[in-house]
Amino acid sequence: MQKSVAMQAHAPLVTAICAAIGALCTVSGIGQHGGNFKSIQSSAAECNLYLPADAVRQDCGTRCVALVNRIWNDTAGRLSETVGRFYTLDPKDPGAHNRTSQCVKQVIATVPSRNSCKLADASVNCYRSNYGRLDVATPRYVPFTDVQQVRILSECAAMLGVSHKLTQVVRNGMQSIPEGACLLRCLLMRQGLYTDRGGPDLGRLSVQCGGYGPQEQEWRANVTQCVAKVQAECIDDKCVRAERIAVECLVMRLKFFEARSPKLREHIPFGIVFDVTTAAAGAGATAVATVRVITYIYVYYYF
Repeated sequence: MQKSVAMQAHAPLVTAICAAIGALCTVSGIGQHGGNFKSIQSSAAECNLYLPADAVRQDCGTRCVALVNRIWNDTAGRLSETVGRFYTLDPKDPGAHNRTSQCVKQVIATVPSRNSCKLADASVNCYRSNYGRLDVATPRYVPFTDVQQVRILSECAAMLGVSHKLTQVVRNGMQSIPEGACLLRCLLMRQGLYTDRGGPDLGRLSVQCGGYGPQEQEWRANVTQCVAKVQAECIDDKCVRAERIAVECLVMRLKFFEARSPKLREHIPFGIVFDVTTAAAGAGATAVATVRVITYIYVYYYF
């Protein structure tokens, strides 16, 4: 893996600076707000800085890059469904997905879970060898962690002037305060998951929620149909419109919990569980599956 970075990002100046210093590249803009975007190249440059020696980089580089992009989970010892976003599938090779899946299952069955570096590398190699063409240069959306979502919600509450109501929100939910719809809209926008003009970004939402596997296309179709119905109502209130889309179309649920320890509560006053289902309300989907947002140190690889 080359140590130099030649990112082809959407922000030329940021790209040039990152390429020059070989450092962390996070692409943010008005359209993305607080969204983070990384490429395999920029993630590899990060890991070249973090990992202390060539031997460590060789053994654990893939796992490091996967962790930076949050497509690997050490606890589960599995790759995320969203790893596929770094590849372009060959339409003439319909068996690529199945071959990759079988390869990963074989790796899980044979590589000890305690050797997370080897397990991550072997799992990624299944994608390298079977899945499609790897795109190392294009920045991709990186999902937010639980802690990051807490920070973003706190920032939104401050901007909206409702920080003093956060305890009420945590205990009773977003709808317990008049500003709840605007708080939800801000949370989604700050994560780059929603815009007033374009509605929800289904690609990023899928990544944030860990992917939907074989139900992905059905989920997208259902949500798109539902969003069109809500937008056709021409709701003037932007906050109400965002809340309607989140609740009715994404079937989104935000669950809060307070930190039990008073000392911990000083630093992380509350936590968030972000749930989205694969079926939009009234859309007639046959399967409903709740997906836990993958927000821990859940990462993945070094090509």
